Amino acid sequence: MGLQDTEAFVIFDSLVLPGYNPRLMSGRQDRLPVEVDPFRMAEQGRQIQGLIEFKQLKRLEPLLDSKTGHLDVELKFGIDARGTRRLSGRIEGMVSLTCQRCLSEMNFSLANEFNLALLKHESEIAQLGEEYEPLILESTPVRLAEIIEDEVLLAIPQIPMHEFNDCPASKYGETEKDTEQEDNQNPFAVLADLKKDN
Repeated sequence: MGLQDTEAFVIFDSLVLPGYNPRLMSGRQDRLPVEVDPFRMAEQGRQIQGLIEFKQLKRLEPLLDSKTGHLDVELKFGIDARGTRRLSGRIEGMVSLTCQRCLSEMNFSLANEFNLALLKHESEIAQLGEEYEPLILESTPVRLAEIIEDEVLLAIPQIPMHEFNDCPASKYGETEKDTEQEDNQNPFAVLADLKKDN
């Protein structure tokens, strides 16, 4: 059987054929797929694990104080008892941000878990269980980095700041109460709270 007769469903830097198990070959140092068909991955119950470099996350990159390094990613595709195709996962790593109080580097320890329902149409959202966040995919394959990047952007602080007592700028007169007021006025913080409530 020639290559042209074989359907590929996961795209790395080179073509990957059905039957290839994208499981770890060398611990957590595997490269993640560039593109995947999430619906097919869910039907096959695929699991992948590897790393993604910050330079691949173009929307996140401008927010970083240091653009070197990577995140460790674990993803599990499947179908639940109600027939919902899902993608659950965990993203871990140290993210170098810029403290908005002192403008120096601030290391943020990211350990984010997520549970997404894979949908083709917005009308399907009403049928979801509360345990899912919707991910609408109008076409496939999709770039896996974009899905991961969305979750990272939701997980990092919108106004990153050191803990007050650890911040070099704390000696210049701002109080911890002032910082709390800034957080309360931040519209992104309000959206994050609403998401938690839902």
